[in-house]
Amino acid sequence: MKAIQRAPYSTTPDIAMPAGPVVDTAAWVPGDFPDPSVWQYRFDAAELAELGAAVSHVRKSNIPLIEVDRANFPLPTLSGRLTALRHEVTDGRGFILLRGLPVDDYSRDDLAVLYWGIGLYFGYPVSQNGRGHLLGHVVGLDKGESLKKQGSENQGERRALDVYNSRSQLNFHVDLCDIVGLFCLHPAMSGGLSMIASSVTIHNEIMKRRPDLLEVLYQPLWTSRMEELPAGTKPYYPMPVFHWVEGRLTTHSLPGFVRNAERIPEAPRLTDKQREAMDFMNAVANEPGINLPMQLEKGDVQFINNHVTLHTRTAWEDFPEPERKRHLLRLWLVTPEARPLSDWIHDFYTAGRRGGVYVPGMREVATLDV
Repeated sequence: MKAIQRAPYSTTPDIAMPAGPVVDTAAWVPGDFPDPSVWQYRFDAAELAELGAAVSHVRKSNIPLIEVDRANFPLPTLSGRLTALRHEVTDGRGFILLRGLPVDDYSRDDLAVLYWGIGLYFGYPVSQNGRGHLLGHVVGLDKGESLKKQGSENQGERRALDVYNSRSQLNFHVDLCDIVGLFCLHPAMSGGLSMIASSVTIHNEIMKRRPDLLEVLYQPLWTSRMEELPAGTKPYYPMPVFHWVEGRLTTHSLPGFVRNAERIPEAPRLTDKQREAMDFMNAVANEPGINLPMQLEKGDVQFINNHVTLHTRTAWEDFPEPERKRHLLRLWLVTPEARPLSDWIHDFYTAGRRGGVYVPGMREVATLDV
């Protein structure tokens, strides 16, 4: 392990970083998985019946979605399998794709219960925005539509909404939680390909090709909170991309939020070297031999470990019929099993949380409305 000096605007001690490539089960390239079944799990008939019984129990008991927990969503047999899959996400390669949920057999309300219940076996939900949404909807909204339909009066929050609800390709990034889950209710007419990449592999590639830029990515970058401000915080915060904690690598990469910080007059500007480092990292992530593309089909659920896996999706086009438009449900999940967090990340979150967006006066909700 070696230490590097932090940037002049930091008042904390030297930053630790590994002296050589990180050896980790979460370091992979697509060529490591010649058989896609390695990272896919398809529910069998007995498991689907068990899930259906759990959904029926919740619905017959009139339990509000936000109050559904493992105790009232019992999976006596499947729980063991989901626990093993969770360990693969938290301590293994960092992702899993679950397949075969019969979307057409359930109502919208039942699908929310089904997804929420499965998610509980991977972690507990946290808020995805300043309005306290525990269940997110990823859809394609026309320009300006999200401002009306999703009810945001906050300019920064609007920009965040417009990013993930746009139809354009995104940069590789993480979300603000341990595990992010996506449940595909309807795929796009074309495009919308999910792409993931091991941030451990990317880290090692940058170390090999441009070690000078890796040192920059261990330095804090000023990052926007998108105007979703916990009590006593500024609209921007310092955060390195890479963190070396207790001999394990953790990643916090939000290039869009970093660039958005430059909209804030008092926030420091990015240096040329910082821009070069961010661009190089995204270029490495976009290499075909580095990232793994997967097409989410109706009934697929993807869970990925945000600390070791970057994700994005390609641009896409919708079907003209409203009922066939692309629609994913999203969960941000937190689990104590996840990797140790650096002081930087602990300082970013509030009240001892490991993830989520929490602002004063917010109330947690799980809405079925898009």
